[in-house]
Amino acid sequence: MKNTLLLAALVAMSATVVRAESINFATGPIAPSFRGAANTTYFGWGNGSWDGNPPLNVGDPDPTPDVVNGTPSINPGSLAGPLLAQNNASDIVSSSNNVYTNPANVNLTLTIPTVGSVGAGFTTIIVQCNGLAGFGGITNLFAFGNIAGVAPTYVTGVNADNQEAQFWAKWEIPGNAASYSVNVTGSPVGAGVLSISDMTVDSLWSATGFAPDAVAAVPEPTSFALVGAALTAATVLVRRRR
Repeated sequence: MKNTLLLAALVAMSATVVRAESINFATGPIAPSFRGAANTTYFGWGNGSWDGNPPLNVGDPDPTPDVVNGTPSINPGSLAGPLLAQNNASDIVSSSNNVYTNPANVNLTLTIPTVGSVGAGFTTIIVQCNGLAGFGGITNLFAFGNIAGVAPTYVTGVNADNQEAQFWAKWEIPGNAASYSVNVTGSPVGAGVLSISDMTVDSLWSATGFAPDAVAAVPEPTSFALVGAALTAATVLVRRRR
């Protein structure tokens, strides 16, 4: 019921918000409405694959060295190019092959290839992460930079899957380049350990406009307060889109 009220409130705020989601009801990164369509790219890292060398069997320790720690890059599957480059030599990947480190150690460059007419149209990029169960309170220890001078709409919150922290960032970039880069760092705000098990990266090029996807993070008070928070979140998102 609360989920339905939230989505109805978000959509009602603006006709431009066609796809509205809430981190609080998610159990992991949310598939954008455009994933798999023409002129899109999609890749990412999951728990157990951050060093590019997953364990031989699920649950077994990883027998190979972590190639992300202090080395130039890691890539999922057979994708070419330095998609995720580490800019320091800190040990940020744990023995269970997920990011687990002090936020101050995180300094990465994420490169995002796109598909479309270079210099024309509209590019939408969405990057998402979620942490391991038990780290739901850590929602302020990850930071994304600007892409082509555009700051992200950035939402953090606790999801529905054993109280994991989840992060959602969206950039709306006029025009198009063959690829974009963004700096990913640990936030100086707060203290503790940053745990990231999954990261997904989606891009869309369109000749007509940006993707309509929007995400909010809503606390769990009463149903009435929930709807009020949804309306506020939708208003903020719409203002940022303008």
